[in-house]
Amino acid sequence: MAISEGSEEFTISDECNSDNSGEENLFDDCGQEEYMRDLSHDHLVKVEDGCGYDAFHGYRNKRIVPETKIWEYSGHKRFKHTVEIKDVVADHALEFLPAKTLSRFRAVSKEWDELITSPFFMHKQAYHFRDISGLFCQLPGNRPFFVSLNHDAYGVPSPSLSFLPEPVTVRTSCNGLLCCQSCDGENTYYICNPANKEWRALPQSNFYHGTEPALALAFEPSVLNFAEHFQLVCAFSLTDHAFSLTDHPVICFEIYSSRSSSWRLADTECCELDAMKLNGDGLFLKGVAFWETSAGAVLAFDLNDEHYGILLLPPNSGPHGVLTEMNGELCYLLPHKDKNEYTLDIYGDMDMHLKHSIALGLEFFNNFNKELRALACVNNDMVIFDFGKRLYAYNLKTGKAEILRSDDGTDVGYVRYLPYVNNLVHVHPS
Repeated sequence: MAISEGSEEFTISDECNSDNSGEENLFDDCGQEEYMRDLSHDHLVKVEDGCGYDAFHGYRNKRIVPETKIWEYSGHKRFKHTVEIKDVVADHALEFLPAKTLSRFRAVSKEWDELITSPFFMHKQAYHFRDISGLFCQLPGNRPFFVSLNHDAYGVPSPSLSFLPEPVTVRTSCNGLLCCQSCDGENTYYICNPANKEWRALPQSNFYHGTEPALALAFEPSVLNFAEHFQLVCAFSLTDHAFSLTDHPVICFEIYSSRSSSWRLADTECCELDAMKLNGDGLFLKGVAFWETSAGAVLAFDLNDEHYGILLLPPNSGPHGVLTEMNGELCYLLPHKDKNEYTLDIYGDMDMHLKHSIALGLEFFNNFNKELRALACVNNDMVIFDFGKRLYAYNLKTGKAEILRSDDGTDVGYVRYLPYVNNLVHVHPS
């Protein structure tokens, strides 16, 4: 019996070496071919008979042999049997690669160029690629620059952000998006993606946030978030009692939403003394914005129900520690000198208790006259340190360190460091 599907056909044949006259003969003669049609009028079944009988199953022994003739019928799509490796890569691998690598792969073919530049592919790549690729850095009064964790794989075409309409200060980042502020002292914010040089200027806020606002950019890639919506939260001190519910200075939260393209003031006001002075910009994680305060605490603001909370940091927290994400959870990294070596303490959970204490290798951190400052945790097992005007990437699993950048004499302690994901997230113009 031959079964034909598209361009491929197989023949099921019976072969015999003996006469089975006592059994019911399914076909008239040994070797006779019979053509039958199944329920589909376009599907032809070819049956090739041979002699032979299976006494256990009650039917003739049959084998499948390939039919050399190719049958084609209208209404049936011819399947492509030869799959090239480039097709497999395009369908299943490209979306997991960083933006710099993809920009080079556009030269493979016109087909790949059209795929990589399509909005749907960029959306999928922004969802799948989440690895921290480097840090955007900026010295006071200078233009930003980018420090890559892998120069072959990660990079941006314009590290100085010269594609923006004016000089800016980098403020905060989240999942491939970067928030910048104009250098003229006004509350002019830009949301951009340096990988594709797309940007969007936000409208003026309803309140003046000051020269050093505490910002947190909230963007969560989602399969259904095709419009790549984001929010920008600014925590600022409000002393105008016409808008305040108390007679004391409070922390208010003004929120910009890309869905409405407008700012609004949240109803929540924070009156906690521990939160009166915030140490710079914040971190967004799992729907909550976090800011470290000068009083050794963390101000948390939930963007879903717009409630706030206070978390206490370890008693010895300070400028050498950093609030960051590790293994999908909020944690606090604090390096310190411990006898004849440097130790990294990792605090976590809602009570910020000590979870791990890791001795750092003397091979890299052996000058105790230099200050060791933690900057960020990237990709769960690597910590970025500022040590002696050098930028180190230290692998917690292997205990090995790599120098990312050697400074030219400027105090690295004044540099802003923002982790950046090298993806193709689309920034819709305002």
